[in-house]
Amino acid sequence: MIKVSAVITCFNAEKTIKTCLQSLAWAEEVVILDSHSTDQTMALIDEFKQTFPDKVRVEQLSFQGYAKQKQTVIDMAAHDWVLLLDDDECLTPKAINKIKKWQQNDPKAQAYAMPRIEWVFWHWAHPWVKRNEFVRLFNKNHAKMSQDLVHESIQVEGKQKRLYAPFKHYGERSIQIKLDKINKYSELAAQQKFEKGKRCTAFRLLFYPPVYFIRQYFIKRQMFNGIAGVINASLNSYYAYLKYAKLYELQKNKD
Repeated sequence: MIKVSAVITCFNAEKTIKTCLQSLAWAEEVVILDSHSTDQTMALIDEFKQTFPDKVRVEQLSFQGYAKQKQTVIDMAAHDWVLLLDDDECLTPKAINKIKKWQQNDPKAQAYAMPRIEWVFWHWAHPWVKRNEFVRLFNKNHAKMSQDLVHESIQVEGKQKRLYAPFKHYGERSIQIKLDKINKYSELAAQQKFEKGKRCTAFRLLFYPPVYFIRQYFIKRQMFNGIAGVINASLNSYYAYLKYAKLYELQKNKD
């Protein structure tokens, strides 16, 4: 049987960390790297550790960037195969059963992409909305985190396949939370593009956001989320605008 280390990075996640941890109770090891949370996150983690004292490892480390923090917790895993979750994500029962069945056979790839179900402000996304897929189950000897400042991802050396093991994401529980995230992520995304030598034209600044809205609302089928879908697609379009507006500002400041 393939042994799996489930790994999590967390910070001030008292509203979601318990659900996240409970969905990982099946794993042979659970490794948690906390960025010195100031709410009840550590108390909830300690409660989980008391239930599973032999397989839970908890460390604290000051935040060093999304990618570096995740790579650190991946490197802490005792087993070659790693399942990576954020502190506001959890596996569904279907995903747990699928992974348990997968553990019984020899792996046919070095990494597996899994579909993510999004919480959209006040309800789960409609089943007809297109789901993004992310590599979350992988052999750490053939994978590593990208060096992106934001939207970091697992980079795989070798074969990658899809595993229908859906997991849930509670990342945007309110419009305010999404707006705060948009402001922070757009700044990092703009900085990353600027450092890579990418530039923004007035044409892109004007026309890219409405094109992005159309892609979100129709192609990714946010329209099936009702009013929440309209708001979400609009805010995603705003993120696209803000990202390039900040990039444009960086260009002007350099000039």
